[in-house]
Amino acid sequence: MSSNPSTAPRPLAQVSRIAAALPSLSAAELDELADAVEALTDAIGLQRDWPANDPSDVDRAEDEASVPVLTDVDLSRGSEPDDSGDERADLHAWLAYQRHEFLRKLRDLSAEQALQWSVPPVELSVLGLVRHMRQMEAGYLAWGLSGEGARDFYGDDDFAGGSLDSVGDDIRGWLTEIKRADAAIAASPSLDARGLGHGRTLRWSLLKMLHEYTLHAGQAHMIRFAALGEMRR
Repeated sequence: MSSNPSTAPRPLAQVSRIAAALPSLSAAELDELADAVEALTDAIGLQRDWPANDPSDVDRAEDEASVPVLTDVDLSRGSEPDDSGDERADLHAWLAYQRHEFLRKLRDLSAEQALQWSVPPVELSVLGLVRHMRQMEAGYLAWGLSGEGARDFYGDDDFAGGSLDSVGDDIRGWLTEIKRADAAIAASPSLDARGLGHGRTLRWSLLKMLHEYTLHAGQAHMIRFAALGEMRR
């Protein structure tokens, strides 16, 4: 027997319930959830006959940015890196890919929506995750590898902080930190070289950042849906 449409759970309500449970999940459970969300997104695209690399995505993405600082930023769907046979190049390529996928979680959002704690009682917004990733880029790569520059911009106020006045600066700050991080990566002589800031190897640092981006992109994915009020790809 089919369910009654009036009593069946709405997709957004289901997403909200899952997002509300995020703080209670372990790191392994969050990783599994992030993978499931990515698979679900692909399945939705296939269901709606949207190929994974639909050329129309590029044109559509050019009109999706609402936050002014993103007006000239490419928000089109990226392609997963190929296996080049070079471990260092592959790790960096995957980091670039995950950074871009995380950036795409800002598409369609107004400044107000980027700031919104859209899944109460969780005090977390897409902008809060951007602020957190700015600190991760500094702590594990820019400062972590070079030993130079700032390593902490917000203290404990990264996830829940931010304001309408800070949206542009927070996003620009994160993008700037990525450039500093890439310079530090390029200056590191090998994957086994240890950072002058945190003392860990470049290999460990790249793997750590891949974990950070995949984890928080999954969170941003659902918070974005809730802020928009619809599951917009």
